[in-house]
Amino acid sequence: MISIVDQVVSWGLIIFGTFTPIYFLFKVLGFSGFQGLTSYIPGNTPLHRLNPMTKLVILVGITLTASSSIWWVGALEGLVLLPLFYPLKLVRKVAGFSFAQVVGMAWGFAVFTSPSVLSLIFHSYNVVWVFPSYFQYLGYVPELSVQALEYGFQTAMRVWAMLLASSLLLVTTTPTDVMRTLERLGLPESLTLSIMIGMAFVPRVFSTMDESYRLQQLREEGILNSVKAVYRSVIPVAIFLFRRARITGLSLETRAFGKRRRRLGEAKISRFDLEVMIAVFSFTMIDLVLVAIGVIPAIPFR
Repeated sequence: MISIVDQVVSWGLIIFGTFTPIYFLFKVLGFSGFQGLTSYIPGNTPLHRLNPMTKLVILVGITLTASSSIWWVGALEGLVLLPLFYPLKLVRKVAGFSFAQVVGMAWGFAVFTSPSVLSLIFHSYNVVWVFPSYFQYLGYVPELSVQALEYGFQTAMRVWAMLLASSLLLVTTTPTDVMRTLERLGLPESLTLSIMIGMAFVPRVFSTMDESYRLQQLREEGILNSVKAVYRSVIPVAIFLFRRARITGLSLETRAFGKRRRRLGEAKISRFDLEVMIAVFSFTMIDLVLVAIGVIPAIPFR
C-alpha cells in the first residue's frame, strides 16, 4: 500500500511540473507579455537595420542547427540571442517566457518518454522517484529518472533558440517588410498574405484576450475565478476573430486582391546583410557537416 507521503510527493511533483509553467505564462507574463513578444517595436538597433531576408536566413539557420544537433548548440544560440532583447526592453518578458517554456517542455518529455528510449540514448537508467500505479492511467511513465529529466531539458534547449529567433523577427520587422521579402522570393500571394495577416493579428488577439480576461476577473475574486476567467474570455476573443476575419475578407474583395501583382518596393541588401548571411550560412554548413560525420551527436542521441 502506498503511503500518504508518497501520494503527497507524487501529486506535488505533478502540480509543480504542470502548473508552474501555466502560472508564469498567465500570471507573471500575462497576455500583455505575449503581445509584447509578438508586436513590432520601432527602433534603430542592428536588428532593425537588417534586411528582412537576412532575418529569415538567421531564423532558418538557427532552426536547422538547433533541431538537428546536440542540445548545447541550441543553448549557446539562445544565450547569444538573449542579449539582443535588452535594447528592446523585453528581457523580463523573455526570461519569464523562457523559464515557462523550459520547465514545461522538460517536465512534459520527462514523464511521457518511454524508459526503453531513454536507455537507448543514455545507456543507463537511474530512478529518482516512483509514482503510484494509477498514474499510468493518466499516461505517465511509472518511474521518474535522472535521464528523463535530462532528456526533457535537452529537448527544451533545442526549441528555446528557435522561439527566441522567431520573437526577434516579429518585434523588429513590420508585416509589410516580411511580405515584401516573401514576394521577392517568389512565394504565392496567398501564402504571403496569410503570414502578413498572422503577424498583424496575433498581437491584437493577445490584446483582446488580456482585456477580456481582466474584465472577467472583476466579477469575482480568488484563484479559482482566475482560472474560470481564462475560459470565459474565449467567447469574446472568438467573436473578435470572426468579425476581423469578415472585415479582412471584405477589404481584400474590395481591393481585388490577386487580380494584379502587388508592388511594395524592395529593401536593399547592404554589405552588413551579406556579411551576416555568409556568417550564418557558414555556421550552418559547418554544424550540419559535423553532425553528418558524427563529431556532433544528433537527435535522438546526446
